[in-house]
Amino acid sequence: MDPSPLSRRDLFGLWLFAFAASAVVGTHGILYWDAGDYVTLAIEGGRSGLLLGRPLFLLVSRAIVHAGIDAAWAEPALRWFWTGVGAVAAPAMAVLALRLGLDRRAAWLAGAMIAVSPSFAHTAHQVLTDAPALALSIAALATAASGRALLSGALLGAAILTRETSAIHLVAVILLLGVRQSARAVLSTAVVIAVTLWLFPPAGLVHWMTAMSQSAGARPVSPRSVGLSLVWILAAGPVPVVAGIFALVRTSNRRILSVAVPAAAAAVALLFYPDGSFSPRYMLAAVPVACFVPAARWLSSRRWLIVIGLAIPLAFVPVVTRASRAAAARGAVIQDRVQMLPARSLVVPGHYCPQARLGAAIAKRGDVGLMCPGWDWPANPGGSLDAARAEGRPVALALDAGDWWGAAERTNFDGVAAWAHGQQGRDVAGFFVVGR
Repeated sequence: MDPSPLSRRDLFGLWLFAFAASAVVGTHGILYWDAGDYVTLAIEGGRSGLLLGRPLFLLVSRAIVHAGIDAAWAEPALRWFWTGVGAVAAPAMAVLALRLGLDRRAAWLAGAMIAVSPSFAHTAHQVLTDAPALALSIAALATAASGRALLSGALLGAAILTRETSAIHLVAVILLLGVRQSARAVLSTAVVIAVTLWLFPPAGLVHWMTAMSQSAGARPVSPRSVGLSLVWILAAGPVPVVAGIFALVRTSNRRILSVAVPAAAAAVALLFYPDGSFSPRYMLAAVPVACFVPAARWLSSRRWLIVIGLAIPLAFVPVVTRASRAAAARGAVIQDRVQMLPARSLVVPGHYCPQARLGAAIAKRGDVGLMCPGWDWPANPGGSLDAARAEGRPVALALDAGDWWGAAERTNFDGVAAWAHGQQGRDVAGFFVVGR
C-alpha cells in the first residue's frame, strides 16, 4: 500500500469526478421547494425564514446574481456554481481520510464514494444548501484532524451558516482537537456565527419553531416514515453504507471513531425528523461522514465490491429520477405561465409555488400574491379566496390534480376545487381565473 499523500492531480480529479457525476445525474431546473425560494431570495434580496436563515448561502448567491446576471438566468447560474462548491466534498473527504490514518488508495476511495453517491449527485445539482454545507463540514473535520483549531472552527461556523445541521460535527471537532485546542475552535465557530447573525439576523426564528411544531403534530413519526428514512440512508450508496456500518462496529481506531460515531448518532436521530422521509438529501449531513471513511478502509482491498458498490447504484439514478426530471420541467412551465396572469392576481399554484414565485420575481410582478401549500396555508382557504375577490383581486387557481403532490396537498386541492366549482371563470395560461 502506498503511504504517500494525495497529489493535487488526485484531488482535482476527485472534484472533477464529483462535478461530472452531479451534472449527469442531477436534475436540470428546479426540483425542490427550497431551491426555488433560494433563487427568488437571491434576486429580490429577502431573507429565509428557515431557522438561522442560511445567511452565508444567500449572501453568496445574492452576490453572484447582482454581479450582472440577468434574473432569467439566475437559477442555472446558481445551480452550476453550487454544484462546483458541493463537489469540493469529494477531495475534502479524501484529505480527511488520509489525516485519519488511511493509506492513499483508501483515502482516494473515500472521496470517490462521495463523488458517485446517488443521493449526493442527485442533490448537489440544485440550488440547495446540503452539498455546500457537507463540503464545508468535511473541510472543517479535515482541518481539525491536522490540529488547526481556529481555521477548523471558522469552517464549521461557515457550514452552520450554510445549513444548521452541520452543527452535528462540532462533537467530532472537539474529540479530534482535545480539550485545550477545541476551546479555540468552539470560540472561532461562535464568533463567525455571532458576527454574521448580528449583521444579518434571522427573519423568522420564532415562526420557524412554531411551524416545525405544527408540522411535527400534523405528520407524526410512523413506521413508514422511519422506513423511508432508512431507504434514504442507503441511497447515499448501498454498499458503502452497509460496509461502513460493518467496519465502524469492528474498528478500534480512535480517530475514525471520533469522526464517524457522532455522525452515526446524528443519522439515527434524523430518522425521526418529521420531514426526513420526503427526500434523501436530509441524510447527507451525517451519513457520508459516518460511513464512508470506515467503508473505504475495508473496501480498498476488495476491488470487485468497489465496482459493484459504486458504479451500479449511480447507473440506476437517471431511471429512478425520471419522474423528478419531469416535475422540474412542469414547474418551469408554470414559472412562465404566471407572468401572463392579470394584474394583482392571487395565485394558487399548488406544488409549484416556488417556481411561480420565481416567475413573478423574474417578471418583476410585485403585484402578484401567492397562496401556497405548507406552513402558510390558511386554515380557511375559501375565506381567503373570498377576501381576495372582495378586494377586487383576480384569483388564479391551478386545478390540474397533477399540480398537487402528496396527501396533504391533495386535501388542499380538494378545498380549492370545491370553491372553484361555484365560480365563473376563464382559462388564462392554464390557470382557472376568477375575476379580471
